[in-house]
Amino acid sequence: MEIGIREAKNKLSKLVEAALNGEEIFLTNRGARVAQLVAAHHRRASLRGRGSLKGRINLYPGWDSPDEDLKIEQMFEALHKAESL
Repeated sequence: MEIGIREAKNKLSKLVEAALNGEEIFLTNRGARVAQLVAAHHRRASLRGRGSLKGRINLYPGWDSPDEDLKIEQMFEALHKAESL
């Protein structure tokens, strides 16, 4: 669908609904296409909340062990020493 900019101002809500339904809408100025109205991609609501990352994050065995905590502390100590030089 092609529609003039002035007419589009008066029918914006209908044009947005048409774009959401997958229709291609081109805005024209003096007969020349100047812009296209497209639907924005929405994030699915299911990507938030408890369990939303299940199956997306893989933690290695022992990631929460005291030995790993010690390694992390040592890395931060080394960084702190390097910054103080």
